[in-house]
Amino acid sequence: MTSPIVSLFEFMPYGAPELQEVARKYMLRAVGVASAGWIAVFLLSFGTSAFLAHRPKETSVIVVPYRELAAPPPLSGNEPPPQVRVQTAVAPPAAAVPVPVPDAEAPPEQTIQSQEEIAQATPSMSESQGDNIVVAPPSDEDLPKFGDYVYVEELPEAITKVPPLYPDLAREAGVDGTVMVQALVGKDGRVKDTRVVKSIPMLDAAAVTAVRQWVFKPALSNNKPVAVWVAVPVRFTLH
Repeated sequence: MTSPIVSLFEFMPYGAPELQEVARKYMLRAVGVASAGWIAVFLLSFGTSAFLAHRPKETSVIVVPYRELAAPPPLSGNEPPPQVRVQTAVAPPAAAVPVPVPDAEAPPEQTIQSQEEIAQATPSMSESQGDNIVVAPPSDEDLPKFGDYVYVEELPEAITKVPPLYPDLAREAGVDGTVMVQALVGKDGRVKDTRVVKSIPMLDAAAVTAVRQWVFKPALSNNKPVAVWVAVPVRFTLH
């Protein structure tokens, strides 16, 4: 009669108890390794797709010589394409051949007047009195009008100033102030005309009378005296 312990080991294969003990541990390890592998494969494929998406794309360029370009099509189908005009070659000009012409007739001789003849023809400009020559004074036509602009390099400078006489009526009324007078200074430095631009009625006449007696160094333009308007302030004070 056999023992029950011996019969139990007879029906159990060799190594089965050890495998049963480590099967669960190996199963968990295998599942973990497989999961990690799948995650690594997924991350690698995702990273590759993202890299390829951001990679600059190459654009193919086709270079066509301009000689092979055709004329653009017309805007409407009924219109024929424009014709290109080809400019014909122009022959170079031939050398000119001189043609003899008759000699031009010389103009008749002209006589130039002397200074004496010119002086006799214009007696108004200069008159002879014995050995003295009297030159007529310049006319007022070359004097500038009030408000005309005259280019000068040096303005007139007062040499002789005549003070105004204070009117008794204005002094008794206590009227004072400054009268602004525009004076036309001629080429000789004398005052030719006056205009009051800032008026004090009781003092205007005395200011104009005084300014007309002033003497100026005339204005210069290109180192020549010229007539010009200049502002002259005339001050009246009671004290």
